[in-house]
Amino acid sequence: MIHKNLTSVFIIPRGSSEWKGNEAGWITASGWAAAGEQLWGNAVVATSDGLFNPRESRLFPRTDENSSVQSSSNSSKKNIRKLVPEIFITAYKDWRLKNSKPAIWPIEVNDALKGKNVKMVWQRHDLFSGPGRKLADKYKVPLVTSVEALAVWEAEKWGVKRPFWGKWMENNFEAKALKESDLVCCVSSELQEKVLSLGVDPDKVIVTPNRVDSTLFNPGVEGKEIALEYNLSGKKVIGWIGSFRDFHGIDHIIEAFILIEKKYPKAVLMLIGDGNQMPDIKKLIELKKIKNKVILTGKQKFTDIPGFVSNFDIAIVSARSAAGFHYSPLKLREYKATGKAVIAPRAGEIPELFTDEEDLLLYDTGNIENLAQKMETLLTDENLKLKLEESSKNWFEKEGAWIHELKSVCDILEIKY
Repeated sequence: MIHKNLTSVFIIPRGSSEWKGNEAGWITASGWAAAGEQLWGNAVVATSDGLFNPRESRLFPRTDENSSVQSSSNSSKKNIRKLVPEIFITAYKDWRLKNSKPAIWPIEVNDALKGKNVKMVWQRHDLFSGPGRKLADKYKVPLVTSVEALAVWEAEKWGVKRPFWGKWMENNFEAKALKESDLVCCVSSELQEKVLSLGVDPDKVIVTPNRVDSTLFNPGVEGKEIALEYNLSGKKVIGWIGSFRDFHGIDHIIEAFILIEKKYPKAVLMLIGDGNQMPDIKKLIELKKIKNKVILTGKQKFTDIPGFVSNFDIAIVSARSAAGFHYSPLKLREYKATGKAVIAPRAGEIPELFTDEEDLLLYDTGNIENLAQKMETLLTDENLKLKLEESSKNWFEKEGAWIHELKSVCDILEIKY
């Protein structure tokens, strides 16, 4: 039974128009919040610039009203950046981020929690945290911190250098916030190990792989209008969703598709998303003369993505390399929740959590020929494809939704629901 006065707080320590390029961060946070809403009937998503419900926050980041003004100055900013050493730019960004955090957050002065029985405060980890500890103490409830990445550590992986202040920030901001949490939820075991290396109590660090918002992604989703719009009737759709960034190796997907597409005239490749690699991908498609077989939809609203995925016959997770793969791919879960047969790389946590030829098909990361073989297998072996689809549906029902993870967290912390 849901009581109207129960609620939960989900803090995302950024503004609602920030984190462009990291929409997945907003999506996962909103997924946790949607589970809180399912569990207690209400959930508040708190950012540095306002309060929102899960349905609103899943569409963040919002478009900046001054985007046209900003775009006109982009070229001058790029020219300035060429003259300034990268280390100073990083230091300036860190300083600006620290100073962007309000002294008093909207959640602290808004009456949204007035008369409410707050069950839990959840906070997404960031370089500089939000008011999670303060609110948890005020309402005498546990603070749960969700970690998708450690800021200094991940940035270093991407070549961002903080030679004088990186370790100091990691210890005095990131590690401090994690140690103050009652429970730390890491998306992968590799990330859990890194969190533990910062001195966080092992008894309060767990792995909570990414899940899906079951109100959006489920086996019953249909996308008939999308099928009509993109003329998918009678086609075998090999699909991928995400940001067009180098580490996804989208060119590998295209090269693999090229190896098999002539044998299967009904097969088409649908790539959903956008990003800085898009120009290169378009050039590759033109060069290989497969424009009539590849559908580039551009970036789509997150709430429309389930309809696109419902049209996939084969769903692809990709990675250029397995090295340093510490992610918990959200798209993999979205595919499986929609009941799809999935091909994924042997990278990170994936082979540990999912069994090859039982839950999905694994390919050797970076091996284009092997990826092509897996595509061909699912185009020809209908029984295996149906088996993987049924496995995906079973996974969703047993453990695939965020509410499953939230209930586990509540059980550990002895929070009633």
